[in-house]
Amino acid sequence: MGRIGNAWRIGQASWAVLAKDRELAVVPVVAGIGALLAFAAVAGPGYLLLGGSDAVETSNVALWLVVALATVAATWVSAIGQAAVVAGAGQRMEGGDPTLTTAYATARARTGRLLGWAVMATVVSMVLDQIEQRLGMLGRAVSWIGGLAFAVMSFLALPIIVFEDVGAVEAFKRSSRLLKGTWGEQVTFSFGLGLLGLLAVLPAIAVGGGLAATGILPLVVLGVAAAFVWVMLVVAVTSALSAVFKTALYRWAKGLPVDPAFDAAELSGAFRPR
Repeated sequence: MGRIGNAWRIGQASWAVLAKDRELAVVPVVAGIGALLAFAAVAGPGYLLLGGSDAVETSNVALWLVVALATVAATWVSAIGQAAVVAGAGQRMEGGDPTLTTAYATARARTGRLLGWAVMATVVSMVLDQIEQRLGMLGRAVSWIGGLAFAVMSFLALPIIVFEDVGAVEAFKRSSRLLKGTWGEQVTFSFGLGLLGLLAVLPAIAVGGGLAATGILPLVVLGVAAAFVWVMLVVAVTSALSAVFKTALYRWAKGLPVDPAFDAAELSGAFRPR
């Protein structure tokens, strides 16, 4: 319960920082839409070049490569958006007044590094997916543990790329060195944030489902559209809160000032061996 309470307080502190620059919460929405478009822009033409529906039967390897490239493109766009929020939060904690322009300027300066990160994340994801498919129940367990381990050990990779200008492999190494043996805070915060996000979207799903159940076309469209917009907003805010926390945790680890909203004991607790 102590860690859950910590996660709640960290979430509140992250919101206190984000509330000073609420325009940063828009970034994940734009990045999410951009990621979908990037995936479609690569996967669509690639699928057609392989022969459309016949591609599944005629060239599994080629189709796998198309999906991999499309995933890299989508992950890259998403990472740029996350990096912009991290940069903006860092500027705020330095005492500045970030804007979308300044936040994105920093992220754009790291696009090459972020592409490397997108490739690494995609490779890890696809390898774990293959393990899951090939080894059944054991594969699912290995994939889940591997995915969790990668997410935790790379928790600070994006702030490290943004602020230290290093490649994906080096960022992962530095992040894992900082966080090795300290899973508790990151896992609990991510779980707590995910739970809050789920609770936040339930009303929208209920209202949207209720309107859709009427069978009246205008109400169905309205319900689906309203639910979609609300879910996107919740995802945007939770994504931005996560980026703010990563920035604060990184700065604390490096001995740099963080926003007064963050409690020193809670941040230092993230680096205590479990």
